[in-house]
Amino acid sequence: MNEAQRQSYLKAMGLTPWVARVALPGAAPSPALDWSEEELANAPASAGPAVDVAVPSREPESAPVDAPLAAAESSPAEHAPEASAADALAKAPSARSVAPAQEQAKEEAPAPAKAKVKGLTFTLEAHLGGTTWLLCAQEDSQAPGLGRFEAPLMANLLALFQGRAQRPRRFFCPLTEQPMPAHEAAQALSAFVAGLSEQSGGERVLLCLPETVAEALFEQPRYQPFELGRLPALVISSLAEMLADPVQHKKASWQAMQAHGYDGV
Repeated sequence: MNEAQRQSYLKAMGLTPWVARVALPGAAPSPALDWSEEELANAPASAGPAVDVAVPSREPESAPVDAPLAAAESSPAEHAPEASAADALAKAPSARSVAPAQEQAKEEAPAPAKAKVKGLTFTLEAHLGGTTWLLCAQEDSQAPGLGRFEAPLMANLLALFQGRAQRPRRFFCPLTEQPMPAHEAAQALSAFVAGLSEQSGGERVLLCLPETVAEALFEQPRYQPFELGRLPALVISSLAEMLADPVQHKKASWQAMQAHGYDGV
């Protein structure tokens, strides 16, 4: 689209084109807004009312008194005939000439790396045994349930509290497709546990979590009692860890359960 067409469309839309009367400091050179009468005649008619395109006058006009270019900073060339925008731009001081060292330092400085939101990914299966909620992390968070060897071990733990595996409730982290930071996951899990207690009873919580997940959620080591969802809680080793290394994880978990009263009903 040539300039004549552009001006015609702007006029039809009710927009008033304008051109600076003086060269603006630091502005790029502006092409001369001059086109032939033939181009004006060939400009397409717009849907709005016909408006004549105003051709800028090439007669020199004096700058206003309060123009950005103050008389104290102007050179004798301001009294000469109208200078082109390219000449004015070349004479105007630039930021690079004022502080070359600072500008160079900005260009050479590497862009700061954006912080990545690191979230947790895990799935808990919850069962109620007596007055104890047993929440066990699945080894595969994307699986429909506990693994082939995890489920019998969970059933044995649940039987300790005179409970049996029924249709489980599940807690998924993250709750949506967006990453979920650890503190938000801890708040959501606390609300989940409080909701379980209100709906189905239960007075305490026993969680089987991997070490990394437990410390990220609760900022404390496992095997130490704390409070979750207004209920007493204890974190022991995950089912996968107990299966992989029973000597270490089953022993440490059982000792913590005995020390804090989670060794039966």
